[in-house]
Amino acid sequence: MIINNIRTVNTNIDPEIHKTAEAQQLQKSCQQFEAILWSKLWKDMRKSALSISGSESGRPFQQMEELSLEMTTDDLIQRSGGAGLWKVLYNSLAGKLAADKDAQELREANEKELNS
Repeated sequence: MIINNIRTVNTNIDPEIHKTAEAQQLQKSCQQFEAILWSKLWKDMRKSALSISGSESGRPFQQMEELSLEMTTDDLIQRSGGAGLWKVLYNSLAGKLAADKDAQELREANEKELNS
């Protein structure tokens, strides 16, 4: 599921960029990155808490706990948009998409002019 509530920081970016397949894939990748980051953070915090309490060893369902954390973070990002880190990352990279599109259009225009 892709969340479509992006507010671009850079107003110089053509709003049509956000509708392209590349932008949709970039958005999905940024959301996945945030989910992985939160999952890793929660796993590390849980591991630290368990090591402090001394109950880290002998946990037969550790892999299931880690999988449930991964599923929870994916769901968090999909339902609520997460903490918004993916939006910051997306906005910073969307400018690159716009620049690449502009460069491609300029190359095509130059090639067309040379061939005329």
